[in-house]
Amino acid sequence: MTIMNGKNPVPTIRAVAVEAGVSVATVSAVINQTRFVSAETARRVNEAIKRSGYRPNRLARGLSTRQTKTIGIVMPTILSPIAPLLLKSAADVLHEHGFAVLFSNTEMQATWEEQAIELMFDSQVDGLLVVPASETLDTLKLFADAGKPVVLLLHGLSGVSGCDVIRSGNFKGSLDAVNHLIGQGAQRIAVLALPLVSESEKDRMDGFRTGILAAGRTLDPELIRVGAPSESGDSEQHGYQETLKLMTLQHPPDAIFAMNQYMAIGALSALKELGQRIPSDVALIGYDDLIWTRNLEPPLSVVAQQVELIGRMGAMRLIGRLENNDRYDTPESVTVDTHLIVRASSDRAGTATG
Repeated sequence: MTIMNGKNPVPTIRAVAVEAGVSVATVSAVINQTRFVSAETARRVNEAIKRSGYRPNRLARGLSTRQTKTIGIVMPTILSPIAPLLLKSAADVLHEHGFAVLFSNTEMQATWEEQAIELMFDSQVDGLLVVPASETLDTLKLFADAGKPVVLLLHGLSGVSGCDVIRSGNFKGSLDAVNHLIGQGAQRIAVLALPLVSESEKDRMDGFRTGILAAGRTLDPELIRVGAPSESGDSEQHGYQETLKLMTLQHPPDAIFAMNQYMAIGALSALKELGQRIPSDVALIGYDDLIWTRNLEPPLSVVAQQVELIGRMGAMRLIGRLENNDRYDTPESVTVDTHLIVRASSDRAGTATG
């Protein structure tokens, strides 16, 4: 049986059953994996599905199985250098376990973020992976009330309970960067900071402050430059412009810690334009280890996040909630360590191996 859709017939499950020589119930059992079907019968059904071009209705399937085998992923921007790594690592795991992925890029807009989560819920996704851009997300209550799992990646949210969180160790990452620069003899360390909106951004700044104060130094407001909220050209331009300004101070910095890669690139460009020797005049550390960071001149020291591991862990945690016996376990909060990779841009001692 087919349903006419304009000029092209749309194959139905009954047509698949006829093609395979089985009942509609058997086709449904193969698609939904609701009961045992012999390997030979399953093979005939799957071949009939391929030949006919039949596409199971995930929403209709969800009414009977209470699962659509679909997971939503909501991220604040695809312009971040780490976004593709995080998305691919999570999606690969989900695909391996038979889940399709719906993705939404919210452009770091709180309203879009809320709308994306509502849309994912209305689309009957089984669960949600979220990299939050806002400080809190009330719409996650839709998933909590429906008993659907949510895993937050990279950082958590204030006032939101019931979600698993796979954090990145941003506090320690910044602290390690400051301690390294101090160990290299830096006396005045400037920071190109991100707006203090998310937990990640606050943790990075807290790690910087803690390192400076623990060394017995004071926080000089002139050396703290808060940048654009976007992972974009605006952020790179901020790093460039603020570095130019920093180097005109009566007492300019001899080290700069840039809290994302775009600002680090902007800072590097400004320092080269000014004829500063890196690292002997100004040491420089960025954030996130990407394929091109080691190929810059000089190679860039970075605080490296384990974003692919975080993506895989988040996906596995979600699958565990959906398919194993841990659906009702207490939500987990896990911190994945960052690690400092020292390269020539900050290595005054000449011992870098990264």
